[in-house]
Amino acid sequence: MGHTSHPTSESGTVNERLWDLYEQLCMVELVKLDEFVTRVKSGEFGEFPTEDMVSFLREIEANMLQNIEVKTMEHQAYAEMADQVSEDTHKMIDELIEDLRRS
Repeated sequence: MGHTSHPTSESGTVNERLWDLYEQLCMVELVKLDEFVTRVKSGEFGEFPTEDMVSFLREIEANMLQNIEVKTMEHQAYAEMADQVSEDTHKMIDELIEDLRRS
């Protein structure tokens, strides 16, 4: 069963297993993204190269920012918070990537 809901990178598709794990853990089981990254980094689901994880996180970030943009069009209250939420999202992803590269 293939997933077509996630984006592809310039080099083809981002690691399918990462997306499958993300969809199961974060979207179904509601595991937070930082916990997901920690568990992947620990080797719980096998080995994933750091740069694959970085690409994956950048795609997650792009999706999150796109969702924020959509929400701003839906309601004025969202539009007022959009810049701060976008900034917080970018900072969170940067910190996760920094942690990945340090380990």
